[in-house]
Amino acid sequence: MISLNATDRHGQLAGVVIAHIGHFDPGYSRNASVARALRGAGAQVLTITDERPFLQRAPGLLRHVSHVGAHAVVVGFPGSFDVALARLVMARGRGPVILDALVGGYETAIEDRQRTTARTWRARRYRIKDHIVLRLANVVLVDTDAHGTFFAEEFGVDPARIRTFRLGTDETLMRPRATPANKTFTAVFYGTYIPLQGVEHIVRAAHILERRDTPVRFVLVGRGQTHQAVRSLAEELDVHSIEFMGRLPPAELAEVLGGGDVCLGVFGTSAKARRVVPNKVVDGLAMARPVVTADTPAVRELLAHGRDAWLVPTGDPTAIAEALTTLAADCVLCARLAEAGRRTFLQQLSSDALVAAIGPIVCDAIRP
Repeated sequence: MISLNATDRHGQLAGVVIAHIGHFDPGYSRNASVARALRGAGAQVLTITDERPFLQRAPGLLRHVSHVGAHAVVVGFPGSFDVALARLVMARGRGPVILDALVGGYETAIEDRQRTTARTWRARRYRIKDHIVLRLANVVLVDTDAHGTFFAEEFGVDPARIRTFRLGTDETLMRPRATPANKTFTAVFYGTYIPLQGVEHIVRAAHILERRDTPVRFVLVGRGQTHQAVRSLAEELDVHSIEFMGRLPPAELAEVLGGGDVCLGVFGTSAKARRVVPNKVVDGLAMARPVVTADTPAVRELLAHGRDAWLVPTGDPTAIAEALTTLAADCVLCARLAEAGRRTFLQQLSSDALVAAIGPIVCDAIRP
């Protein structure tokens, strides 16, 4: 029996069965956050994933979703033509299909990952796919209002079908820890080294600080597309204050983040960079660490410069260097930013906040 209780956020979806389907990784932070919030709101979440190519996975997904009797389907990130499968199964009023779009496939593949150029057939296919899947879904989840506006303007998605559901994190790992007693002020970054992250600007900031003889240590965690170019830039500039680390399991990553004085966000200059609040920023806020990141419309939806984060212009190594110089010299400012950032996290990005947000989204979608 379904009970859509608007007064109890932890029981709003009691009796609701959600099929969380697609070719996604359930352990990826976004997918895990969505599932966690749905369960926190009282829903029974059935995860049905298949990472094979579409034509190979389609029959199995159709069969499984048809048999579970779901009241709604959530297509996990990254979304795909699995939206069409879900619409087929949920036809004739059986329930809504909610696409966790998060970000655009075309932008990610072409402008961010640079898998091909914009004028190729492959690029056009990505754009066509975005048009189709975004229009097929009954509800489209995005991470920021800025992304919602982009989808509405770029792909003609009805704004009424777009709902902002922000990124979360695993609070059992990303939790406040004692302020580290580092001999040298330490800034930590982690990521997949895609262009929007602008890791090269961090390297140039480190170079500026070394030339000024300002003691700041950098720890850069991860691997990816621009990693080798970033390493080469550090060697070319003869930067010695950076420690490069490979990918780390979540628990080890949390230890490294907790051992830093500051968490670094993203600094790229792409249009997409202006529409995201990345996981690394959310994690820094959750861990009560001061966050330094680019000043963008998406970030301004949550954070204000000098209140709960330190914001700098995009693509500006000098501004990053100045920010770290300021924070390294002012422990009171660091503590204030950390406390306010943690408060913002609890209010808008914590598990409780996301549970409160997901309930009305699903309730509104299920109700006739």
